[in-house]
Amino acid sequence: MHIKKVLFCLIILVTTKVNAMSYLFGKFPALQDKISYIKFCDLPTPIEQLHNFGALIGCKNIFMKRDDLTGKNLGNGLRLYGGNKPRKLEFLLADAIHKNAHTIITYGCAGSNHALATATYAHELGLSSILMLKNQPNSHIVRHNLLLDQYYDAQLQFFPNNQVRDLASQALLDSDNSIYLIPTGGSTPIGALGYVNAAFELADQIAKHEIDVPDLIYVATGSCATVAGLLLGLQVANVQSKIIAVCVEPLDHDAAILSTIQRLFSQTNSMLHDFDVSFPLIQFPENNVIINKNFCGIEYGLFTPEAVAAITLFYETEKIKLEGTYSAKPIAAIMQDAAQQDMQHQTILFWNTYCGIDFSYLTHFDDYKQLPKEFWKYFEQEVQSLDQINQIMMQ
Repeated sequence: MHIKKVLFCLIILVTTKVNAMSYLFGKFPALQDKISYIKFCDLPTPIEQLHNFGALIGCKNIFMKRDDLTGKNLGNGLRLYGGNKPRKLEFLLADAIHKNAHTIITYGCAGSNHALATATYAHELGLSSILMLKNQPNSHIVRHNLLLDQYYDAQLQFFPNNQVRDLASQALLDSDNSIYLIPTGGSTPIGALGYVNAAFELADQIAKHEIDVPDLIYVATGSCATVAGLLLGLQVANVQSKIIAVCVEPLDHDAAILSTIQRLFSQTNSMLHDFDVSFPLIQFPENNVIINKNFCGIEYGLFTPEAVAAITLFYETEKIKLEGTYSAKPIAAIMQDAAQQDMQHQTILFWNTYCGIDFSYLTHFDDYKQLPKEFWKYFEQEVQSLDQINQIMMQ
């Protein structure tokens, strides 16, 4: 079985090397021989003007980068799971295959979008996946994602905390050199390449007059690689937009978040420069990123009234589904900023990182009791109260 998987993955990797359409490689061709890459995202993702939402909040030049539509296009109107994580996985899973991996381990909470994306594309490439998950407040999205994890044959494991999980994953890594670890959120320098690539994609769309240079780019940030990659790519592409990094979980200090972004920025920059000396070394542009912690809430995955209000208003005006952990928080931030300052003449870009497609048609007949017993509670206990309200308001 392992031999078949390796042959299948090598065929994909070799074919992709010939046909790779990465914006990163287009700008720095020498990197193509140094960095493994598998194209499965449907790129470029569209940029759409948010006429209705913008009119309501008094911001006429507001746009959305639709990374909800990154998922591999299967034809007939169908696609695989999207969001921001598949961009990272184009590089991470290619690196795993290059290193002869058969099994992917990754981390997340029970309803992790990153874990689901990893399971989806590992399955697509013939790789096994082990999702090491922790507790989080219950929601309909947690249920949806767990059933999809099961659909894509992921092995789910439940852990009470990071320490126990890390010991378990290290034991697996020590016992089998065909296992490849992807940390939380895919936030490594290799993962950040997905958003260096995305920044060059945006620069190309600006050059084609699909949008003016954004004054502000609002994007959710958790493990920080999306922001770090965007920031680096935009600097190299000479797009001087300011990123509003809207935090999704309560951390004690802005400096800790900024430090993580800075570390990933520097590591990714150094890696690319080492691979191709024509890729410039860039001083971290601290003035081009603002950390917004106004919408974190008190616990990761616990919806806030502001997030639910943003979900409702955005769906009513644009018919796009957001969720309460990540994607609603940049919209809440935009709403607050538009109410407090004149944004009428600024170009605003909301980078939507959430795949709001309903995949329940794939899992309609699945039994949650096929999951490990630790996960049954998410189907047997009520979802959090603000998610109940959100479901009623969205009907």
